[in-house]
Order: sequence, then structure tokens, then C-alpha cells
Amino acid sequence: MPEQSALSIPHALTQLARLLVEQDDPQAHTLVCAQGRFYRATVSLDPVAPEDVANVIQDYL
Repeated sequence: MPEQSALSIPHALTQLARLLVEQDDPQAHTLVCAQGRFYRATVSLDPVAPEDVANVIQDYL
């Protein structure tokens, strides 16, 4: 089983999303080194209309 990180992935993504919104930037791109390999990492924010929130939440359950 992988080692539990001190910061969960959902929590980290939420914090990143807040920073992106505060900076009025819908995307972040970076190069990440993990376990000796390099990866391109991209996070993008796609707005969800209020009337679609319930359906989108169901997609993640």
C-alpha cells in the first residue's frame, strides 16, 4: 500500500484551485519529478453552471 501523504490529493487540489481562482488563471502547468521520473502536470478549472452541480457531484460518487 502506498505511504499516506500528510496532504490528501483532494485537499491539495482544492487549495490549488483556490489559488488559481484568486489569480484569475484557469490553468497551471509544471514539470514534476517523482520517483526518479519526470512528468508534465496540468490542472485546469472548468466552470460548472449552478444547475449542473448536482449532476457533476454524482459523477464523482
